[in-house]
Amino acid sequence: MLKHLPNTLSLLRLALAFVFPFAPEQYRLAIVALALATEYFDGALSRWFNLQTPLGALLDPIADKCFVLSVAVIMFLETNMTWWQFLLFGARDIAVFCGATFIAWEKNWRAFFNVIPRVPGKIATVFQFLVFLSFVGLHMIPQWLLILTIVMSVVSALDYVQLFVKNDFYRGMRNA
Repeated sequence: MLKHLPNTLSLLRLALAFVFPFAPEQYRLAIVALALATEYFDGALSRWFNLQTPLGALLDPIADKCFVLSVAVIMFLETNMTWWQFLLFGARDIAVFCGATFIAWEKNWRAFFNVIPRVPGKIATVFQFLVFLSFVGLHMIPQWLLILTIVMSVVSALDYVQLFVKNDFYRGMRNA
């Protein structure tokens, strides 16, 4: 049963992404906290107990992107976030989505398993969740936190683009 737990946690985060926009405000903090816990524990359990699976390699980033998009859209609609802040906030997620779309277009499915989380992406995720927690817990987003999150998201997006373009990642993808 333990071998399915990381994927189950990713599926739970995916379900939370679809529930969040319709959840009453009083449940939003619990949803974000639960999503944060699933974000941490699915990866940690996979590493600690060597439970990585091809399904998990696909499911985890999809659940991540769906949850970020779900909460970010609601933040955009309910705060004074501008459209350019919204796009920059999700720059890393947009870059990863575009890379995944390109991989799918090339029909090189094994390349999905070569995409590993990067440190700037993990830092950007931490800041995104801090913004989410501020939004749902404090009903406000400190401007400095939003700016720092946008900077980390853009840095992470550039890191993924650099990895894709300059390194052997793309060549390795085509040979996979």
